[in-house]
Amino acid sequence: MLRRFFFYVFYCKQERYGIDYMIKKVLALAGAAVIALSLSACGGQMEQLTELEPVSSGIDWAPTEAESFDDSLDGLCKYMETNKAVAGEKDYMSYKEIGAVEGCRYRFKFDGSTVQTEFYEFDLDNLDEKGKECVSSVKEKGSFTVLGNEAPAVLNGKYLMVYTDGDNDEANAAHRDKVLELFNAFTPGDGK
Repeated sequence: MLRRFFFYVFYCKQERYGIDYMIKKVLALAGAAVIALSLSACGGQMEQLTELEPVSSGIDWAPTEAESFDDSLDGLCKYMETNKAVAGEKDYMSYKEIGAVEGCRYRFKFDGSTVQTEFYEFDLDNLDEKGKECVSSVKEKGSFTVLGNEAPAVLNGKYLMVYTDGDNDEANAAHRDKVLELFNAFTPGDGK
């Protein structure tokens, strides 16, 4: 049936209306196809984030001790991953704007909300002006300014964490508290 339709539209009608009419029909169909494809691409999901499931209240949670991890940003990240505080791929962040020596972030879904957790490492013995300003601001106000935006942050020794979650319901608040507790408990050993 579809074959007959196209035969009629493209071959039979050209005799009656001429070749220009057929070209207009083809261009109209091609334009409709381009519009349909471009509109369907707008509805697609850009990035699939890892889902971190909330722990039910009936399960006791025992964190892995920090002493078995290296005293480095990588050790902190492995510690947080092992304790299910973060999930997904670790992306390396620009860190020089705040005077850090290294930085990374995790983006994942938790209880339907997108969570972003950033970790930075500072060399406290060799802080530049940006680093001194950032560290002192977090110590005083619990936040720092980067590129004109105020970011809430927490310090633990030479490490800084920025935790962002758009949802503040009970499960998300409990997860935020768990992440904060784990971050503050990170006192690494020699990695053995």
